[in-house]
Amino acid sequence: MEAFSLLYHQYWHPLFSFAHKLLRSYDDAQDIVQTVFISIWERRETIAIQQSVESYLHQAVRFQSLKKLESLLSSPENIDRIQEELLPTFNDILHRMQEQDLLKQLEKEISGLPPRTQEIFLLSRQYRLSIAEIALKLGISEQTVKNQLHIALKALRHSIAIILICSVN
Repeated sequence: MEAFSLLYHQYWHPLFSFAHKLLRSYDDAQDIVQTVFISIWERRETIAIQQSVESYLHQAVRFQSLKKLESLLSSPENIDRIQEELLPTFNDILHRMQEQDLLKQLEKEISGLPPRTQEIFLLSRQYRLSIAEIALKLGISEQTVKNQLHIALKALRHSIAIILICSVN
């Protein structure tokens, strides 16, 4: 119990900061770190860590964060949060990326989207237009824009999650 307490107090904040950087959500980051520590506690008698504890914890938080990002990107009710919080982060990461092969792969996948979906996604990502601005510009309803963004994000969620995870190191 004492060893677990020391582990928790030493690593909780750095792991929380790491998860928050990935997810841009205080609550989600807190949940992820708690999940990792609960898992360690539940498996305390059988867990065998083959690397440094710090490395193991960061990998566990990265994995749980990736699962959470994929979950967020696949839920239509999260489209506003994704539009406001995660896509701006995604745009910033794209501008900083050195790995051109990841960018080329994402562009290839974007070009494979249906034309209208691709146009809406690019207006939101490239030109940073809000859902309302896109709807007005294209003469369609905001719900149609949300639906099309959901389709794009669902198709791209794995690539987006990989880019987000790879860019935070």
